[in-house]
Amino acid sequence: MFMVLLAMCGLVQGKSQAETASTASPVYLVDIDAMINPGSYALLEHAIDIAEANSAAALIVRINTPGGLLSTTRDMVRAIADSRVPVIGYVGPSGASATSAGAFILLSTHIAVMNTGTNVGAASPVAGDGGDIEGTMGKKVMNDSKAFMRSIAKHHHRNADIAELFVSEAKSLTAQEAMQANVIDQVVPVFSELLQAVDGREIQFQGQKLTLKLAGREVRQIEPRLIDYLLKMIAHPQIAHMLISLGLLAIYVEILSPGLTFPGVLGGIAVVLGLIGIQTLPVNVGFLLLMLFGITLMVAEYFVAGFGVLGIGGAAAFILGSLNLFDAPISADDHDMIMMVSIAVSAAMLFATLVITGSLAFGSRKNKHLEGKCGEAMVSFDRSGYVLVDQQRWAADTIEPLNHGDPIVVVKQDEHDRLLVKKSSQTS
Repeated sequence: MFMVLLAMCGLVQGKSQAETASTASPVYLVDIDAMINPGSYALLEHAIDIAEANSAAALIVRINTPGGLLSTTRDMVRAIADSRVPVIGYVGPSGASATSAGAFILLSTHIAVMNTGTNVGAASPVAGDGGDIEGTMGKKVMNDSKAFMRSIAKHHHRNADIAELFVSEAKSLTAQEAMQANVIDQVVPVFSELLQAVDGREIQFQGQKLTLKLAGREVRQIEPRLIDYLLKMIAHPQIAHMLISLGLLAIYVEILSPGLTFPGVLGGIAVVLGLIGIQTLPVNVGFLLLMLFGITLMVAEYFVAGFGVLGIGGAAAFILGSLNLFDAPISADDHDMIMMVSIAVSAAMLFATLVITGSLAFGSRKNKHLEGKCGEAMVSFDRSGYVLVDQQRWAADTIEPLNHGDPIVVVKQDEHDRLLVKKSSQTS
């Protein structure tokens, strides 16, 4: 009888423990991977909000990033510091890294953990082309970044001297080396064992000591929202630049060939998305204006008899503005892609302008005899402008002032296919 009662007590106790585990506060998990940009910050903020709203026992931030924007990194470090739930940083899976911006984020978490086969460090700031930042500005950025890293490490009682070397010497450590150097707290080779591994650890949280009780708790994955995906994509320097550049090219095609509609609509959407993206990035406004000025010059080439000078100047301004658009360190790969896109887009615009305006004479434009043929003025001009003859655009001088749409007749055609025209009583 005694044994039966003992068994029943055991069953009741087991059931009670199971119910307690099932009703305990969950632990949330969010993945921060790829380049650190404002999209990463939006996702982290969203995850912290969910964890706080559900009284989570902790939030795990799984990190795998090559780095990113320092301004966004500061925002993310601040968000972790202000979190009302403990944040566990975990570099994984095996082969992942917390490089550059990722090192700052990992060291700012309340418990820093790494998987085997991962690394952390290499947090030296670099210029937009991937090279060193020269002069006084270079010293300023370097010293600021070193102080930022030291303050994070000291706040969490980690090895500030080694952490500073991540910035000053681009030092990088394996998971085991980082733990031995007291840069991180633990190495956990299997993610499913993470909660058990950190269970019972004591941390400083909101000015007080807190003992974590996480073993056996449910882990709930936080999936990115559509806005997180969109912002993460368009806030990438390459993507934002391509959206603006290709969008402007599409609008340019619409200007050269009015009535197509499709290029104008798509181009407008692309430009708006690109502008949303660069609003979240540190942009050099002066060089953005230079890009727009370059586009204006290339459009002006279409309406003014610039003989290619305006188009070439516009292309040069567009490329120069593109290469200096982002006023923050970006990777060398990003810089190379931006350079290729800006050159390709400006070249396409310039080529289209020169072909349509007749500055390049190809195929059907050669050996055309236009004297005596009728057409119309494409713009209003007193001396030089453009006329439409034989369904093609021609640079022309006029004997008398012309208004847009006036019928004209070709009086003379020189060896460079430039026309001399006058008003005509006939229509084309």
